[in-house]
Amino acid sequence: MKPFSPRSDFSPAPFDGRRFANLGTGQPHGLGAVLRWMLTRQRGAWPSEVANDPAPRPRARVDDGTIHATVIGHATVLIQVAGLNILTDPVWSPTIGPVKGLGIRRVCPPALAFEDLPKIDVVLLSHNHYDHLDRPTLAALAARDRPLVLTGLKGGKAVPGETVELDWWQSHDLSDRLRATYVPATHFSGRGLFDRNASLWGGFVVESPSGPIYFAGDTGAGPHFAQIRERFGPITLALLPIGAYAPRWFMAAVHVDPAEAVAASLTLEAKRSLAIHFGTFRLADEPFDAPPQALAEALAAARGPNRGLDFRIPRFGSAEIVEAGTQR
Repeated sequence: MKPFSPRSDFSPAPFDGRRFANLGTGQPHGLGAVLRWMLTRQRGAWPSEVANDPAPRPRARVDDGTIHATVIGHATVLIQVAGLNILTDPVWSPTIGPVKGLGIRRVCPPALAFEDLPKIDVVLLSHNHYDHLDRPTLAALAARDRPLVLTGLKGGKAVPGETVELDWWQSHDLSDRLRATYVPATHFSGRGLFDRNASLWGGFVVESPSGPIYFAGDTGAGPHFAQIRERFGPITLALLPIGAYAPRWFMAAVHVDPAEAVAASLTLEAKRSLAIHFGTFRLADEPFDAPPQALAEALAAARGPNRGLDFRIPRFGSAEIVEAGTQR
């Protein structure tokens, strides 16, 4: 791994002994704002169900110097690189919530059947919200493949199987060629009424022979994108969320919108960015088709001075192949 001379303060996550916090002033809204949102919501239209096109079965392994990234739905992505199969925030359940079968229903099914997944070596678990930490899926993976699960501090107790908990900027070697580092995000955690921010949230950077791969998880805008670029250099592949962003007065603290995702891609100097976290669960108020449209508008505005900007809406279930290389 290349040495670097940091300008930023790569400090652990703020923690008062009970609760974690975001960097600076980027804290999520409290209960009063949640109630205001619930009482004033103006929900955009969503279909009751969306079908996926048939997807090819992924390769068993990829070890040819490329990165294969298959977006399966929401924040679930199969990353195949340097001989390992890595899965981010795996969710195959038809609904998400504290009670099985109840909660927010999945509009778009997983683009790959669970049984079509290759053997999973590592799971990167960004945080413990139900649309990211799905215990039934994790239990099925633990029974079938026994993958190593990396997640944030105090997040492992909700996870079936072998778990490594990491603070921000802490790393864990996945193999002699791959290393994962847990990196900051602007968000929050909680699965019940009394555990808000009791476990840590974040994203991951996987350093590989093909270049660094960044999985943002859930995040609002913040200084962490510049810190990640400083720490790891230009990102080869960035997986950036573009959905669940409306209304902005409420969601901006925890979710980037498409324009902010484009700005993050530019800050990261990403060779290629793929959109995630849209078109699967109805979590906020924007219409179903708004995130791709807003992304297209943001890209059109940004590409004038940035003609090499490569930010794609992936076809769910189809592998995006990224060649090793440096900045676009």
